[in-house]
Amino acid sequence: MFLYDKRNILVSLIVLVLLGFVWFQSQGVEGGLDSWNHYLISKLSVKHPELFLDQWNKPVFTWLTFGVCQFGFNALIAFNIFCIVLSAWLLAQGLSQTSFKESWIIIPLLVFTPILLSNIISGLTEPLNVLILSLVFYLWMKDYTKSTLIVASFLPYVRTEGFVILAAIFFLVILQRKSRLLLYLLIGSLVMNIVGFVITKEPFWIITSNPYLKHELEGTFDPGNGPFLHFFNQARALFGLPLLLLFVLSNLTFVYLSFKNKKMDFKWLLPILVFWFYFMAHTLIFYWGILGSHGLTRVMAVIAPALVLSVFYFINTCFTNFKYQKQLYLTLALVVVWVGYKETGYAKPYQLNKATVKKDESQVNFIKAGEWLIENKLMNRPIIHQSPYFNVYFDKDYLDIKNSYYVWSIDKNNDWAAKGVIVIWDGFSAVREGNMPLEWLLQNPKYKKLHYIEGHIKPTENVTQYDIHIFEKIEN
Repeated sequence: MFLYDKRNILVSLIVLVLLGFVWFQSQGVEGGLDSWNHYLISKLSVKHPELFLDQWNKPVFTWLTFGVCQFGFNALIAFNIFCIVLSAWLLAQGLSQTSFKESWIIIPLLVFTPILLSNIISGLTEPLNVLILSLVFYLWMKDYTKSTLIVASFLPYVRTEGFVILAAIFFLVILQRKSRLLLYLLIGSLVMNIVGFVITKEPFWIITSNPYLKHELEGTFDPGNGPFLHFFNQARALFGLPLLLLFVLSNLTFVYLSFKNKKMDFKWLLPILVFWFYFMAHTLIFYWGILGSHGLTRVMAVIAPALVLSVFYFINTCFTNFKYQKQLYLTLALVVVWVGYKETGYAKPYQLNKATVKKDESQVNFIKAGEWLIENKLMNRPIIHQSPYFNVYFDKDYLDIKNSYYVWSIDKNNDWAAKGVIVIWDGFSAVREGNMPLEWLLQNPKYKKLHYIEGHIKPTENVTQYDIHIFEKIEN
């Protein structure tokens, strides 16, 4: 057992080094505006304590990252890398302690699952969710059922889809005829609701403060819907062909062995159920066009531990007595790593002159806009814009109305913005997120155009996407 523990540590260090190269070779971050928003909420929660209960950012994420974020965005990236490597090590450690051989292989399989690899260099919540889910699987492997259910009960407060994972666990506990333990699945929600009630006085805080439910019930946000097969069609790019094929075989083998032996292996069943409950929930939510789903593929990074754990159980069942098992596992690990780089389009560690995560072109002109404001001694004014990156780069507090706030706060019917404020309009986020037409500012006599920065790129679908116009409000 000690031999496998050492291997797990060694392989974890190897993938940590590889992720270090991915980070070093990155020019930007994954996750778009969401990454910067998550960082800002966690960082500013110290100054604005109400953010500790923000259900968009997720309370558990905020509680675990607010201290990290005081050291800058790079500290949050380091935290996410740590979460993923620790997740992989936990799964490997759990397997080795339950007598499985060659458990080290699950480490590269997890880290280089394409959809997970492509979202590590970010400020997203997915890496922490992967860690908590991996801890759930670890406790389940060791037959700590109560601890499994307690930890799992907090998943919805890392990401809202945690409720779907709870449904999978609920179903499995019923199958095991251990319904007396189901109350443990309520602990997380009870704790969170009590905390929310004490602070906000809302008796059903977990429901009334959920932004997705509020938008759905109020009809204030409709992202539209998409095809039922959206995520199925993306499966190869999400998980890579080798892992995808092995996962399908894992499902088929589990069903075959369950019928043949007439006895279910509940350790194997849990990751399969978690995967399909989660995958199908997102499929249906996007198809029905509910709960603010944009059909973003990155959400599937959360179930990477379920995928690779299912694959491991399959290959261990089929090849445990195979003469060349070690060589087979090493080959599989190398193939998965290669596919991970291929599907993400990331540069290899030896390609130091190439980028892994490409830079976000929208940030180029926002930096120019900020530098122009500094040069013209206007940065001390309240800056109204729609770029969380601008707030991070120029250290702006979007919750301090005397410092900065977002364009969507401008009431076009009853404009309360103070005289002298500066408005930065851009052709993407101010339109898409801020719901602010450029014409409204240009035709409004209360606003004076000060500066124009032409887009350095002209996408055919939106030639003004990277344009920036800077306005000053000249009268109330």
